[in-house]
Amino acid sequence: MEDEEGYTVLNLRRQEKTTPRPSPGRIQDSPLSSQCYKRMLGILGAVCIILTLAVIILTVLVFQGRSLQTDTGTVSSVPESSGVAQRHSPGRECNRSLEDLVSRLKQSLCHSAQSPSADGSGCKLCPMDWLSRRGKCYWFSKDSKNWTESRADCSAKSSRKLVLQDQEEMEFIQNVTRDKYHVWLGLSVTSAEKNWTWVDNSVLDQTLFPVTGPVDVNSCGLIKGNRIHSETCSAEFKWICQKEAVLL
Repeated sequence: MEDEEGYTVLNLRRQEKTTPRPSPGRIQDSPLSSQCYKRMLGILGAVCIILTLAVIILTVLVFQGRSLQTDTGTVSSVPESSGVAQRHSPGRECNRSLEDLVSRLKQSLCHSAQSPSADGSGCKLCPMDWLSRRGKCYWFSKDSKNWTESRADCSAKSSRKLVLQDQEEMEFIQNVTRDKYHVWLGLSVTSAEKNWTWVDNSVLDQTLFPVTGPVDVNSCGLIKGNRIHSETCSAEFKWICQKEAVLL
């Protein structure tokens, strides 16, 4: 009996040693893990479908919005007796709003003397601190710079240095400065031929505005009194900026 019992115990131990244990990989292949994996795939698929539908809906809305914006020529013609208000396109409504805004600006900013005239000049406005004359705006500096720096300052103000057109404009400048100080012009010598040229690339008519003083490649135009003088461009003087007035 002891041998049989001992043999039986030994045999059971051998069976325990030889019985294979489940590997980690097989644990993942259990029915429970397979169900979880399938659920995750189902959720991801649903999310992809929802995102696709959202993209399609957004695309349709964008194209509808564009078609409404471009369809400015369709105005429904409804008889007045039907009692339905006639619909106007967004473009016409925008134009009406702009016309109302311009009309209010004219009433608030334009003087009666600047009301639209026969020549179509209308009301012309200049920025604050600029003087208005004959459809142009003039800005007079308070400090002094050399010719190049003053030109850069006018460019920064979306304007250019003064370009004289006639003697009336020269008289206007003299009335403002009252000959108390000299001012740079937008005039300089830009070539070896020593030709005087304005900043708008037009050539100076010296029969209209003769220049006094020596001329070389480093000369710039300056108003002194009622005449234009040649001055070294590195000298520092006050200057005048000029630009077109805004027409309302």
